[in-house]
Amino acid sequence: MQLALIVDDSKTARFSLTKMLESFNINVNAVESAEAALEYLESESPDMIFMDHMMPGMDGFDAVKAIKANPDRSAIPIIMHTTKDGHIYRGQAKALGASDILVKPANNESLQSVLDYLSASQIEEPEVASEAGIDEPEPAPPSEVDSAPPGQVAAAAYQTVDQPQSANGPLAWVKKHLLILCWALLTLWLLIWHFLFQQQLQQAQEKQTRLMSLLEWGINQQRAYDYGERPLSGDRLVFLERLVEQLGESGFKGKVIIEGHIGAFCLASITLADGSDALMLPEPELPLSACEVIGVSSFEEQSQSVAESTAFSLYKQSFDGSDGISLEIRGVGTASPLEPYPEDLTGITTGDWNTAALANNRVLFFLEPES
Repeated sequence: MQLALIVDDSKTARFSLTKMLESFNINVNAVESAEAALEYLESESPDMIFMDHMMPGMDGFDAVKAIKANPDRSAIPIIMHTTKDGHIYRGQAKALGASDILVKPANNESLQSVLDYLSASQIEEPEVASEAGIDEPEPAPPSEVDSAPPGQVAAAAYQTVDQPQSANGPLAWVKKHLLILCWALLTLWLLIWHFLFQQQLQQAQEKQTRLMSLLEWGINQQRAYDYGERPLSGDRLVFLERLVEQLGESGFKGKVIIEGHIGAFCLASITLADGSDALMLPEPELPLSACEVIGVSSFEEQSQSVAESTAFSLYKQSFDGSDGISLEIRGVGTASPLEPYPEDLTGITTGDWNTAALANNRVLFFLEPES
């Protein structure tokens, strides 16, 4: 039974192709990076390799070149399993050593075509007639040269030697070197094209990163929530519902990270109407020394920074991620203030301090696209 190696950083792509290959009675091993594939090939020799193109670290083309540079593994046929297609891409892939292209998403018909092509390209040349048991031909009868005078024999010998030499003359030399030059120019053109393509891809990725940063900056320009209000409630819940809806309509796939921050508020003991005391925000014009407590304990701040309303909890429970979007909630507390607190406390009032604390009462949203 044949063995195939799948190299792809996408778990879904590995699973799908594995199932199709197994339906063709082919055993499968799979790794998630080109580096892992090279390590695998140090001890194993599969019958074929299905190689993804775009992967973190070493990409598929670099992996093909590395495998073809190893004499012990260079004969293994490599099929590029990628969304890319077209004459230019196929020419580039085959120039680097790939045997064929299997375009994603693959189906049984396209996979059958690739396997048929590999089978046809691996048919061995027929054995020579003597190994196949065919009788040796009978010796030819003596030619007229055997009975010719010595002068005619010499002339015939001269013609016999001279004619093959004409096939290796200047014209044949020119044709041979022109062919070499054409292949060299084609290889150079493909390398230049590959370099330009990689450069454009990198620029596109950098542009996408900048756009994602700009989008995150935009969605985090919301105001702080009031002291005593639960972070994951009210306007933040409404915003999250609209954000997830818009991301789904735009085709975004990945994770929405919700990061809860709280301010370290200055609190003082205030006597209530019923005679009991409670820690509350003091009058803003009091000196900072009037604060009895600033902030909460590290344990409480983690839970308080992601405290949920009942409506938020119900929304989270109903969120199934079926559209390819998932939620992750992180409680930061006061560990990483978003706005600085006063450093010089001379003349600082409780109002000055709590203004900075309110600015840190924030919920941030981050987007993490799937790889």
